[in-house]
Amino acid sequence: MTFEEIRKRAVSAWQELQSSDKPRILVGRATCGRAAGADAAVDALKEELARHNIETTITEVGCIGLCYCEPLVDIIKPGRPRIWYHDVTPEIARQLVVDYLV
Repeated sequence: MTFEEIRKRAVSAWQELQSSDKPRILVGRATCGRAAGADAAVDALKEELARHNIETTITEVGCIGLCYCEPLVDIIKPGRPRIWYHDVTPEIARQLVVDYLV
């Protein structure tokens, strides 16, 4: 595969993400995020999303350097500002779904 083919594929995938009408959730799950409880937060997000029948994509991301704020959750809701949340516990994760996505 050539560089140009890889670039076209990446641009296409990025455009598809940007034009989606579904919310996206990014969760810091590097070592620092996992140590701070990101796995439990993701489990809670998945459970609450399923309970409310909300279709979304949860993407695991690496460390962005804010280890003291982990677990970090970034919610991108179409037509709304992108919002970052820090120190997300399972309880907060459930509340984010109810308060922001429902």
